[in-house]
Formats: sequence, structure tokens, C-alpha cells
Amino acid sequence: MLYPEDPGNLQRVANNPDHVFFKRFGAQVPKPEWNHPGTKQGIYMIGPDAEYLEAKFAGNGNPRDIAARLRRALQRWATLKAEKGYAAKPIPPVATTFPPEVAGRKMILRVNLRDLPRGPGDQSGARREDMPNSDMWYDFVKWAWNENWIGFDDPSAWVTKSRTAEPVPNSVLMPLVRETLVDNVRGQTPGWASEHVKAASLTKRLLSQRGSLIEIEYSGTARMNSGGASYAPNLYGTATYDEASKQFVKFDLLAIGPRSGRGSFNQRENDLGPAPMGVAYELVKN
Repeated sequence: MLYPEDPGNLQRVANNPDHVFFKRFGAQVPKPEWNHPGTKQGIYMIGPDAEYLEAKFAGNGNPRDIAARLRRALQRWATLKAEKGYAAKPIPPVATTFPPEVAGRKMILRVNLRDLPRGPGDQSGARREDMPNSDMWYDFVKWAWNENWIGFDDPSAWVTKSRTAEPVPNSVLMPLVRETLVDNVRGQTPGWASEHVKAASLTKRLLSQRGSLIEIEYSGTARMNSGGASYAPNLYGTATYDEASKQFVKFDLLAIGPRSGRGSFNQRENDLGPAPMGVAYELVKN
């Protein structure tokens, strides 16, 4: 969130060093390429003290234009480096940061989404697909992969010591279903409204215990349908919970099933399915 669009989040980041740095850079960018007020997605070439080297607002799939901008940026950099006496120095390490919606949560999961092969020899789900597309603006849809995040304040909701399967509480299951079992493999799409969740269940059961470490198994299904899009995965996963620290040390969950239709900005106009899609959850250490 270097430069949020809305006033509330702009106020939140007003004194953040990364925002201040990017804002200083933006003050030097030609107005058409800075798009203020508005989103700041783009290609930016920045000096070490926020100096303007080159900028292009929004996506640009024209290789010749990007190559020309890179050449101009390198020329400006050569001049700037000589003027200010810049020399190569190690980049200082910084602590891991998380998106604001999950920062500070006790349990944080990284969520990776991708298309899956639709038959023998099919390349759907490859990190990059060779999809014909005449409009260079949409070249990014060849990347059949995306990343989301979700966080929880109470890890114990995912824990059980029963060898008989029992339900994972809706307090944690429904946010996971509505916010992350979505088709944003190739672009953006909103979460499911509550009425779009036709069925969702996930059970947890104890597999084994060694000292303070509890091994847990998860199994379930979900069925979502908004009329214009649907997703119907089965879920399976395992996790290790440490009773001593009251934290998970491992958490892996996978959802696989057919998706169909399209969302608002998820680039599925020409790929309505049904087609298989996978969602993988992995614990991130705080």
C-alpha cells in the first residue's frame, strides 16, 4: 500500500517511510504518468533517494516503449550517479511485512491460486501460458497464478484433540470461503456474498500427538454460485499445532474443484469454463 487511493488509507500511511519515499518520487513524475488522484499502478524507475528516472502509468505491454524508457532511465542514472557520487552498497535487511488486512493477526496464511491442467498435455496452470492475444494491454493474463492473504486472531478455532471429526467453526471457515475461495487467478474479483455460499463444511480431527505437538487433519467441501460465476472445490489439509506456544508450526490446506463464469475484473471473458482451479494455503511465520 505505497499510495492508497482513499483518504482514510492515505492518512494511515502518511508518515510511513515507504509512502513518503514514493510520494517524493511522484512529485517529479510527469502528470499523465502519475495519475493523481487515482491508482498508482505502473512501471517506475526510481533512484536511491526517490529521484525520477522514468515512469509509465498503468500496464504497458509494448516492448519497444519499455526498452526506450529503460535506456532513458539508464542515461539519467549515469548522470545522477556521477553528480551525487553514488556507489554500490548492500541493501539493508528489513523485517517481514504483511498486507494491512492481516498484519498483527496471530495466524497468517499465504494463499496461492492457479489454473490446473484440463486434460493430458494441457498447459493450463503453467506459470506462464502461450495464449494468443492481440491486445498487448492484456498480456498479463498469460500469468495463470496469483496470491492472496488471510489472517485469524484465534488459532485455537482450528485445533482439536478429538479423533472423531468435528466441524471447524463458521467464525473462521466462512471468512476463508468468502474471501479466498475466489477466482482471481488472472485478475481481481470480489469475495462471495453470504447468499452466494450454497454449502460449506470443513472438519478437523486429531491424527496424532507427540509431546506438545498435535497433528490435525482437515477435510471438507464448498459450493459457491453467484449466478454469473461458481466454484465447487473439495478441501483437504494437515497441520501441526504446538500446545506449549499456542501456535501452529505448520498449516497446509488445499482446495481443488471446477470454476465457471466470470467476475468483475478477473479476465475470464474468453475462458468461462467449467475448468479446474486450485487454491493452496500455507502458514507464514510471524
